[in-house]
Amino acid sequence: MAFAVLTRDPADAATYASALAPLEVVAMPVTRTVELSGALADADPAVDVVMVMSPRAAHMVVKGSVKAPAVWAVGPATKRALEIAKVAAHVPADVVDGVGLARALVQSGVAGKRVLVPRAEEGRTEPLDILRAAGAEVIDVIAYRTVPVAAEDPAVQRGRERLLGGEAAVCCVFAPSQVAALAQIVRLPEVRTRMCAIGETTAAAVRAAGVLEVAVAATPTPEGIAQAVRSVYPIGR
Repeated sequence: MAFAVLTRDPADAATYASALAPLEVVAMPVTRTVELSGALADADPAVDVVMVMSPRAAHMVVKGSVKAPAVWAVGPATKRALEIAKVAAHVPADVVDGVGLARALVQSGVAGKRVLVPRAEEGRTEPLDILRAAGAEVIDVIAYRTVPVAAEDPAVQRGRERLLGGEAAVCCVFAPSQVAALAQIVRLPEVRTRMCAIGETTAAAVRAAGVLEVAVAATPTPEGIAQAVRSVYPIGR
């Protein structure tokens, strides 16, 4: 049996099982999210648009009961997180990150509008700069932070063993913060497995960690990851 180690929690990793079959998916949640209590509750509620750049931000928006005339979101995973809570969102086609979402929102017209952007403490700020340059009033809310888990955390042991034992056909990573956390648990250049990244920013972090060969998903979806895996390891189509 060959394994695909995914640096996500079990629930998120399970959504990739079908696309990656016959590889057995092993969840290795190398980071965890810490909510900053009250961050959204303290934000000004009078906004025109909420810009949601990740599934975690979507969870924060839902939990904080944030309301706005318009919600813009990026990617299918974020869309699913909002749909589960029955929050309607505009998800522009072919937009794969926060920068692309900000540019699409600018094209719709944001001058004079108040745009709420809940984000991670370590998140990129380029999308906010794009909105401000277009005349939007940005309400920047740091709603959560991502922290690495300890190498001895039981949640990562199965994935760690597969990587160190050479049983993992591929290791799929989904954010630069996950790459950094993974590198604290295993020495990436010494791991005998193929690396796949959800996007080019994450791939750059993998290369910076000492692994020069990394397959990059064409789209940030289970199908995109499966395509990247197929480029380095034979799985069914």
